[in-house]
Amino acid sequence: MRSLKILLLEPDPFQLMALHQMLNAIGIYDVLTAPTLDSAKRSLERRGAVDIAICNPQLKGGDGLALITHLVVRQRARALILLGTVAPSLLADLESLVEDDGVRLLGKLPTPVSAVLMRKLLDTYLSPPRHPLSA
Repeated sequence: MRSLKILLLEPDPFQLMALHQMLNAIGIYDVLTAPTLDSAKRSLERRGAVDIAICNPQLKGGDGLALITHLVVRQRARALILLGTVAPSLLADLESLVEDDGVRLLGKLPTPVSAVLMRKLLDTYLSPPRHPLSA
């Protein structure tokens, strides 16, 4: 798989480790892991923007939504994968927020995360956009 830089925000240590190992098994080794919003911001300051950020926008304390807003406003991610169940109203708000600022929303992954679905979303990011044929 092409070299991707991924930021993973997950407060649960077990889930963080499992997702990191899943990404490594897929062939992605440049993974910034963060258990908190502050550690995610510090990683972005040290290592720069990422290709894809992965987080649950409904984390307790609002960390997931705050990270997404930070990524979009500061242009620190090219794409986003949402974890967990996302309320339809929040999803609609997020779609307009990210797409207005050029961030691709690759999709949602229910938890527990499937490696097959994760790989599918990563492949979507790596695929060139399809343009309709001219008539």
